[in-house]
Amino acid sequence: MTGRVQGATPRIRIAFALFALNAFVTLPWALANWGASPAGILILGGWLALAALMVPIARGQLAGQFFWAGLAAILILSRLAAHGLVDGAATTGDPEIYEKIARSLIAGEGLVFHDPLTGVDFRAMYPPLYPLLIAGLGSAFGLGAGTYLGLNIAIDLGSAVLVAAIGARLGSAPAGRAAAWLFAIWPAFIMSTPFAQKESLVLLEVLGLVLVLLRMEKGRLAAWWEGAAFGALWASLMLTQPGLAVLPALLGLFLLPAAGWRALFRLGLVAAPFALLLMLPWWVRNYQLLGSFVPLTTTSGIGLWIGNNPDATGGWVPMPASYQGMPEVEMSRRAGREAVQWIGAHPLDFIKLTLFKLFKAMGIEQFNLARLNLLRPVPADAVFAAYFPVLQGSLLAVLAGTALLLQRVWALARGQRLILVLLACAVQILVFSLPFEFGERHRYFLMPFLFLAVAAGFASRENAKEAGP
Repeated sequence: MTGRVQGATPRIRIAFALFALNAFVTLPWALANWGASPAGILILGGWLALAALMVPIARGQLAGQFFWAGLAAILILSRLAAHGLVDGAATTGDPEIYEKIARSLIAGEGLVFHDPLTGVDFRAMYPPLYPLLIAGLGSAFGLGAGTYLGLNIAIDLGSAVLVAAIGARLGSAPAGRAAAWLFAIWPAFIMSTPFAQKESLVLLEVLGLVLVLLRMEKGRLAAWWEGAAFGALWASLMLTQPGLAVLPALLGLFLLPAAGWRALFRLGLVAAPFALLLMLPWWVRNYQLLGSFVPLTTTSGIGLWIGNNPDATGGWVPMPASYQGMPEVEMSRRAGREAVQWIGAHPLDFIKLTLFKLFKAMGIEQFNLARLNLLRPVPADAVFAAYFPVLQGSLLAVLAGTALLLQRVWALARGQRLILVLLACAVQILVFSLPFEFGERHRYFLMPFLFLAVAAGFASRENAKEAGP
């Protein structure tokens, strides 16, 4: 199996080299759209200087309490600075919708969103965990950018710790710390923090799942608390981002040769009741309200239609006027049927659209700028010209770094496992994500593992062979 995984590594490197090339060749179009200013070049230069610190970190030269204090400081201060971009502005899109759902919960009206475009009260289209979380916080602190900022900072601090722990489990604590540093300063994550957005929570859940799986070893049975954690995290992921519902199973399948079937079988056996216990209230509630079993959300058919229709781009498009007032379960089923019919009638267009979505999502970092563009009032053009260079430049650097340095992952004591995680993420994207609505935010769950791959490339052979905890 090791030989097969090692043989797959060059193919992964070629894929990321193509993504990096695409990120470079799209620059003229993106620059024409967003611009680049001298301030933007200075910000990019500052970020590259901060990113360069990962080299001594990966080589074990910066560690201890000083490192963690510095990481916490840069993570918090950078996100506080991002708050200034949205302070006093009204949001639209998903952040506005999640806030409206939270306000509905606080008002005692339940988890519901009234869509003015279709005239439908959606009760199971949006996954419940994130709006429940912000509703709880909103009851105590009020709903607004400050609450979302504080929550996202806390989540990101937890994710940075988990990234470092994963690096240690892979065989290099310094490489894990270097990847955590990249996570802390990643511009796209920084600019997301003032918004009511679930992506930060999704990252935390995925990282937790991977860390539990990496603890599994041949000849060792999973502890009950590991199974409980895995089941709770899997259910939480399904209740936060249903599109990643099969990712934990894929991760387990790909890590099976490294962890052993006994350890993973015991883990799954213990995890199942905890996952079912957390999912059961959502299933019962949906059946009572909608008269139908909704295992995840009613988004699946609609998401498939958004990703596959004559006007599809990978991003959100408005529903047809003929869907006006249609019950959400019926709407989702009809949208799914129409998407399948379109795919069957236009197979070549489907292939071209799928490839377009893949390279667009992997090769450009403009989601946060598009989100800023939806604010009311819209920020000045100078804001977009100042931040586009660092968003696109950081993506290009990590894509190119992954292509150049991935081979060195094998210097880690358990480097094979990182390759297996990347392969599982690739199958998730190609098979279970791309056919639906797919944009930049839908590949954010992959980014921490690219940070680990790049960091491992700079780790010295001495500390790369450190045993994880």
